[in-house]
Amino acid sequence: MRTHPKNRPWRTALAASATAFALLLAAGCGSAGSGDTADAKQAEGDKPFIALSNGFIGNGWRQTMIAKFEEAAKQAQADGLIGKYKVVNAPGNNSATEQVAQIKSLLLQKPDALLINPASPTALQPVIQQACDAGVKVVVFDSAIDAPCAYILQNSFVDWATYAAKPVLESIGGKGNVIVVRGVVGSQPEAEMYETTKKILAEYPQVKTVATVTGMCDGATAQKAVLGVLPSVSTVDAVIGCGDGYGVAQAFATAGKPIPAVTFETNGRALSYWKDNKIDNGSVAVMSDPAQSVAALWAALDLLEGRDLPKQMTFPIVLIEEKDRDTWASVLKPDEYAAWPWTRELFRQQVEAIKTGGEPVQPPIPSTTG
Repeated sequence: MRTHPKNRPWRTALAASATAFALLLAAGCGSAGSGDTADAKQAEGDKPFIALSNGFIGNGWRQTMIAKFEEAAKQAQADGLIGKYKVVNAPGNNSATEQVAQIKSLLLQKPDALLINPASPTALQPVIQQACDAGVKVVVFDSAIDAPCAYILQNSFVDWATYAAKPVLESIGGKGNVIVVRGVVGSQPEAEMYETTKKILAEYPQVKTVATVTGMCDGATAQKAVLGVLPSVSTVDAVIGCGDGYGVAQAFATAGKPIPAVTFETNGRALSYWKDNKIDNGSVAVMSDPAQSVAALWAALDLLEGRDLPKQMTFPIVLIEEKDRDTWASVLKPDEYAAWPWTRELFRQQVEAIKTGGEPVQPPIPSTTG
């Protein structure tokens, strides 16, 4: 078992980059908050109506994202902060055309604020401008977008790639053989992440990349891709991926080879596999935060109250090291992804850190009773 180096300079660098940079559903395509009933409508008064448009619902991360939003929105409704909320999930495979149509339908219902996890960085610009022109506050999260009137809240893909690479490279002492598993090749985030990975690898001259495969940030795809190259490589000390380590680890187990340090996804199934198989070799789990949707809700409410927010807001990625793995594993269902518990107070603290250049907020790990 390799020991962890006590010094982690990448922590300081990532804190600086994050500050400087200025993841239960109703059947069908949409769900509405309990305030959407006729009786509740009378009690709403002037309380705001918050709508969320989601471009894709077909994986556990997106489902966690919606569940966290609905949990926070229900509580905000109970606390009298909002009148009602509505979630609309575009059908199909991340179709911008479908999402544009559904946003237009949402706008006819006159929301006060619109939260968007977009299917495209460009195709939604006209309908977002239409929303802004109608006086709707628009917060786009989980992705950058070409829409000057919108507020953008996202995680940093540079941070994600850095967290995925540096800890595992340090765990092998900065030397050895690695496999790089790329994500959705051709997408803007993947290009940014891969460029970051290459820059980091250049800092480790004693590390040799013995194979580069495409895993689509999906465990099953990564497992098949890694299995395909294992017969041609003798030793692998680490695998740098993008939240696909569960499949990568299974590829090595299937091939009868020792499981190297890998980058796990942050869901309960992967964390339990990591724990139960005692893969205590410097592996980490890292992905973007599905509770960006909750932070976007607080952003919308602050905007509606006239508070000043930065147009670009970068929130912390979710990094799980061995020391926190078992705690996270104990609070997550198999298909649930780790999410920071953004309260309104923590949201405002992070906004202040962005404005002042301070250290990013580190939310607590959720508890089983929290």
